[in-house]
Amino acid sequence: MRDDYAADVQAVLREANAAVQAAVVAGATSLDGKILAGLRERYDTAIAFGIQINQHRVWPKGNHPGYTLALRLQTKAAQVWLFTRDFAVPWTNNASEQALKSPKLHQKVSGYWHTLTTLARYCRTRSSLTSARNHGLTTIDAIHRVLTGDPWLPVPITT
Repeated sequence: MRDDYAADVQAVLREANAAVQAAVVAGATSLDGKILAGLRERYDTAIAFGIQINQHRVWPKGNHPGYTLALRLQTKAAQVWLFTRDFAVPWTNNASEQALKSPKLHQKVSGYWHTLTTLARYCRTRSSLTSARNHGLTTIDAIHRVLTGDPWLPVPITT
């Protein structure tokens, strides 16, 4: 185990993604249990190490960021590993990050949003359109459905 636990976590998640991609190519609908268990054990070990080495590190405001990250990755592990149980879920959050670029750019250029309500509406609309697109609807079809009183809503994932 290296001191850079985050790099170890990244490596395990990349291996998990490669295993999922190989399973998809092979026509499988789920990841082999032994492979998943081994990857998950390495992930949990790296996270525990990250918590241990960062728990008592001095930081000017509150907990050390390495400790905060390790705790978040531990408590949200089911969400982090969802892509290994549901192959339709992407293994990165790039779509989420891309959705934030436009409002952040607007804020940078103008210096602010007029109101938090406006920002919340923008983010809700953008999120809805991104989700619809990820489920096969075009943007114009999603907007049309909203305007005709039949908004598209995603089906909740049950685990």
